[in-house]
Amino acid sequence: MWDNETTFSTRQALADGPSEAIVDVGADDIGLGEPVYLQVSLSKGASGSLEVTVETGDEADLGDAVVLVTYHVTESALKHGGTVLAAPVPTGCRRYMRLRYAGASGGTVTAGLVQAAQTSGMQR
Repeated sequence: MWDNETTFSTRQALADGPSEAIVDVGADDIGLGEPVYLQVSLSKGASGSLEVTVETGDEADLGDAVVLVTYHVTESALKHGGTVLAAPVPTGCRRYMRLRYAGASGGTVTAGLVQAAQTSGMQR
């Protein structure tokens, strides 16, 4: 289930660049305590290997963005679509977050923060 307040992309055309939205995760580091997961799902038809970079910062426009982590998703995982990434948000998160996609094209991406992530049958 996706929450509009914690969604980075909703059926966004997959191409190099930032997610449609910047998410305000609050003043506390969401990487501490109970895990909050980043979940990325793709429609079928994407090609290439995908890099998903999590950027974070203190400014609402992320003018001060720093890279928190970069995840690599193989081309073989993209061909099947569905959930291609489910990973806990690491510590070090500031108030705002966005994703940056690189290396893959075709299909659409839906991504957001979730309290629990379906991980069976996907690559991490």
